[in-house]
Amino acid sequence: MSERGAFFDLTSSRSVAFETVISSHDRVEIPVDAPLAMPVQPLAFWQGEAKPAATAPNNTLWENLTLRRWGVFVATAIMAFAGWKATYDTIALGGVTRLEAVCLTLLAPLFLALALWFCTAVVGFVVLLGKPKDPLGIDDSASSPMPKPKARTAILMPVHNEDAAEVFARLRAMDASLHETGNSRAFDIFILSDTRDAAVALAEQACFARFRREANSHVFYRKRTENKGRKAGNIADWVARWGGDYEHMLVLDADSLMTGEAMVRLADAMERHPRVGLIQTMPMIINGQTIFARTLQFATRLYGRVAWTGLAWWSGSESSFWGHNAIVRTKAFAETCGLPSLDGPKPFGGEVMSHDALESALLRRGGWGVHLAPYLGGSYEESPSNLLDFATRDRRWCRGNVQHIPLVGLPGLHWMSRLHLVIGVLSYVLSPLWFVALSSGIISRMLMPELKKAAFTMADLQAAAHALIDWREIQATAWAMIITFVLLFGPKILGSILVFSRKHEIKGFGGRRRILAGLLVEMLLSALVAPMLMFTQTRALIEILAGKVGGWATQRRDADKVTGKEAFAAMGWISVAGLVLAVAFWFTPDLLTATMPILAGLILAVPLTMLGAHKIAGLGVKANGLFMTPEERRPPAIVRAALGPVCEPPARWFSRRPAPTAIIEQPAEQNAA
Repeated sequence: MSERGAFFDLTSSRSVAFETVISSHDRVEIPVDAPLAMPVQPLAFWQGEAKPAATAPNNTLWENLTLRRWGVFVATAIMAFAGWKATYDTIALGGVTRLEAVCLTLLAPLFLALALWFCTAVVGFVVLLGKPKDPLGIDDSASSPMPKPKARTAILMPVHNEDAAEVFARLRAMDASLHETGNSRAFDIFILSDTRDAAVALAEQACFARFRREANSHVFYRKRTENKGRKAGNIADWVARWGGDYEHMLVLDADSLMTGEAMVRLADAMERHPRVGLIQTMPMIINGQTIFARTLQFATRLYGRVAWTGLAWWSGSESSFWGHNAIVRTKAFAETCGLPSLDGPKPFGGEVMSHDALESALLRRGGWGVHLAPYLGGSYEESPSNLLDFATRDRRWCRGNVQHIPLVGLPGLHWMSRLHLVIGVLSYVLSPLWFVALSSGIISRMLMPELKKAAFTMADLQAAAHALIDWREIQATAWAMIITFVLLFGPKILGSILVFSRKHEIKGFGGRRRILAGLLVEMLLSALVAPMLMFTQTRALIEILAGKVGGWATQRRDADKVTGKEAFAAMGWISVAGLVLAVAFWFTPDLLTATMPILAGLILAVPLTMLGAHKIAGLGVKANGLFMTPEERRPPAIVRAALGPVCEPPARWFSRRPAPTAIIEQPAEQNAA
């Protein structure tokens, strides 16, 4: 049975309502319901007319946004055409066969995607070289005073079978960091558990019991017995039950970490811009131990920001949402983001998987601005520790983006929101396009009679080479290679140049030599991994379209090795395919040479997977300073605190003061379910 009542919190001088649940184990306090209606949105053409695309108020728009977009898109078209034309000139000499026509047709969207990434990075590089100005006024510089938000913000941490000790270590660090800003009373922390493992659930509750005795903010724990809607459903349940008490919700993942200053400045920006519905930060990857994780960490830190800043520059108030490390206006979210179960068979039907991109589109449809915060630091996350876990997560994202295909034409969406959905779909469709284009080009080349004859004897090969040499083809091939290299690796080089222009950052990355070494090794590894991802993403897309969808797997964030058996079971088919192709191309020397970089990545799929997942090797690389980042060389206080003692106060890093807290638990018989 249950009783309702209220008590007055003398420490914070505000009323706090609670519900007392009597179970066989304990009496616990939970906030009284503050319902907020979250109507299900129409996501089909036959569900009634949607209102026309809304225009966000002027205070959420960037200056000259239309001109910026035209500039980026025109530059993208020029660069894409240059790369495609150079490839066409290479292939077209002597005529274009049907297979070559297929190859050229499929290469067009590939060059467009590469060119957009490159042009976005160029814009970001130019902006960062100057003195960028954030239109939302989010400034975390030392000279900017700490804001004092008045509205209440809920920090939401959804968890699902995670390591409880690590989750609560991060929460404790964030709570202590908030206390340092003097704004603890403006933030309440909710741990929203969808954990199904009984032992993990007990660990969560034990860690929470310790956490609530020391927390400065009010903290709450809720465990659902029915995991409807996964993370999106978990957030929606919270909004429907308690959202009415909070102006904003700061959505995290289980591996998220944010400084108190970053959270306070986000809340302040939302107060100052009442028509902004969402602000997405750029999380930096931390705590990478394996070679694979350290490579991602280094790459994101070194040159991820140039692309991110460029994207913010031309997206403006029509940006996107990555599902975590972002602040959302609760009322706007409730009004616009109620997600239904999609009609039809899988993969297009069922629960919405990649809900974040769709939610940002619906927020914008409702007239709310969706922004990126490229200049705000203090936002962190972790990455998969190995290629197998990365591929598992990638497959889940692939399924979610496939669901967006019929939603691109949803009535009322802003055209930029449609573009973000298309880009998400293309990020997975491009792999099979590349695969088919590559296959078409290779088969066409193998069927050329001149090359077949030239393969048998050296004399015939020399004669054929003398007869077939065409300097126009060599020149066209060289241009195609140069342009492709620039589009692929230009953003990485620009990010490195940006670091070299800032003396304080050079030291943070370990010096010029280590930066150059890390850049070259990362470029090599990314070139080897790209063909592997082409195969895994193509296979995933085929299986998903065939109706073979995966479950809700828990990410292994701390796996320190992959055995040979595991690697071969997952990637052996790729290595075998690479060896078979290498043998087949042996009798076509120029084809073998041209495809060698791709074949190397395929053949090495198994050993690269094992090496990338090796923690000892990763720590050895770290000891030698390779893939070093400023956050490793001089870890911020919150990162040190999150890695400190699990259930003891990190007093070394932050001062703290106890405050009243509350807990949410299901009855014992439900917890055991």
